[in-house]
Amino acid sequence: MTNINQVKASRFQESEEKRFNLAVKKLRSEHNRKYTSEVKKNEETLNRLNQDYEKKINTLELELEQKLTDVRSKQKTNLSLENERLKEELMNLKKAHGDQVSEIKETQENEIENLVQNHKKTIENARQKYIKEKMKWDADA
Repeated sequence: MTNINQVKASRFQESEEKRFNLAVKKLRSEHNRKYTSEVKKNEETLNRLNQDYEKKINTLELELEQKLTDVRSKQKTNLSLENERLKEELMNLKKAHGDQVSEIKETQENEIENLVQNHKKTIENARQKYIKEKMKWDADA
């Protein structure tokens, strides 16, 4: 009888092992499904976050590019205004220089004319003195 009990016990043990293995397989497949669905969900979330991040990066790049374009156009405008102002200032300096040169020329011409007149007067005075002295010498001789 022990043989029968042993056979019954071994069959019971085998059936228990089969049930246990079946339950483990069922749990594994259920956990694998849950794991797969969580992985998919998390991957979708990660993909969505990556897309949002890329959109933000693109938006910021476009904004920065627009700001850079605005700054460049303002700088270009400022540069052209400064160049015009520089040209005007240069023209004014050239005119002022020309005026100074002409004023100096006029002053020098007047000074030369005065020197020439003074020189002529001096020569005339010297000539008259010479004539008077010559007359004295001619009269004495």
